[in-house]
Amino acid sequence: MEEKLQNGSKRAFELDLLRGFAIFMMVLHHFAFDLRFILGYDVFAFIGAECTWFWAFIHPFFICIFVGISGVCCQFSRNNFRRALKLGIIALLFSVATITADHFLHLGCAIYFNVLHMLTVATLLFAVIDHVEQKKTGSRNSKGGTLALLLIVLLCIFLQHGLPLYNYTIKNNWVFILGIEPVESSRIIMGDELALFPWLGVFFVGVLLGRLVYTDKKTLFPNTPKPVLAVSRPFEWIGRNSLLVYIIHQPIVLGILYLLQYLGVLK
Repeated sequence: MEEKLQNGSKRAFELDLLRGFAIFMMVLHHFAFDLRFILGYDVFAFIGAECTWFWAFIHPFFICIFVGISGVCCQFSRNNFRRALKLGIIALLFSVATITADHFLHLGCAIYFNVLHMLTVATLLFAVIDHVEQKKTGSRNSKGGTLALLLIVLLCIFLQHGLPLYNYTIKNNWVFILGIEPVESSRIIMGDELALFPWLGVFFVGVLLGRLVYTDKKTLFPNTPKPVLAVSRPFEWIGRNSLLVYIIHQPIVLGILYLLQYLGVLK
């Protein structure tokens, strides 16, 4: 998920900042979810299913930032095949750990396919396109490669509007990976999920944006005032270590909440 966003001395700090802010908002969301649905406190009603504005606008907005920035970062990576392999291994271990925990503790925390898995597929697909493009043209930003990426984005938009039409008849659990909701009786109870469509398209919009505005692999704001950089530094750290924060934040948040409940701070 994270990549060294630098070339020379001008690190693209704004990408770390945006990604870190998106991860920070995700941590806050999970904190609210844990209090309301796992510990059972009547708080943060806005994350309930009946609150459409949060799930229709706020939640997708931060996912778009995170997934889109991950696409932009492909422009900075020297080896996207290795990046995809690393993500894939971690995603697999993450699934094994959560499914095992859910089997013994019955927390509903099993994760079969979420943002880690989606980014693995997306990064691998881009790595293949990028490899073919460089082999045929010797360039990473050829018109042919850009056209291929644009076609993928358009295909994702088309599929996102077409696939949900079948949700009334499909009973296979695993169609959720494609962005199709199976009939209610077939739904798998999961702790988190993120489908390929439309998020694959969001990722490749980020790839196209990276090709357009980060051709030099340098920050777009080299003269940012030091006070602004000082304020943004905590979010930049989160952005640079997004994979680590993503993996460990939920056990830490839950552990703290359970400890506070045990001590009587939460009643």
